[in-house]
Amino acid sequence: MTRKALSQDVRRRVLHEAGYKCGNPICRTIVTLDIHHLVPVADEGKNEPENLLVLCPNCHALHHRGEIPVESLRSWKMLLLAINEAFDRRSVDLLLALDTTGMLFVSGEGVLECAALVAAGLVQRFSHNDGRRSFPTYSVSLTAKGSALVTAWKQGNQALAVGGQNAP
Repeated sequence: MTRKALSQDVRRRVLHEAGYKCGNPICRTIVTLDIHHLVPVADEGKNEPENLLVLCPNCHALHHRGEIPVESLRSWKMLLLAINEAFDRRSVDLLLALDTTGMLFVSGEGVLECAALVAAGLVQRFSHNDGRRSFPTYSVSLTAKGSALVTAWKQGNQALAVGGQNAP
């Protein structure tokens, strides 16, 4: 099958879906991005957004060398779609940041930035009032449910991600 160029509309939709970052949740590079066909054009894969995933050139090459399995790509795509429907890009980045840092100290405004993740049970907040400040401070961190979702997403494990969302 002859490969056709992606339309600007399809390209824009797929880039927007991934937040103009690599679809690999461990990488999330924002430099040059490739668009990968989940079902190759040679196997009748279409130039439709549901068959496309944005990857950085490094992750794209790792996949084609067999180091990133197609199952991981499919799971990342599914989870990107699901997470994007539920949360804004800042919330998605916050989930990944909290997975890396463990905890962040924030103001009341920062708690509001996390509101959707707190309401979904993915992030928890704690008050820190030591009497020395005139304003309260808080810390936010992933819950067990949030940690399970991020771990599953990074592993490209769709079954674990779905199961992890039901964790206490």
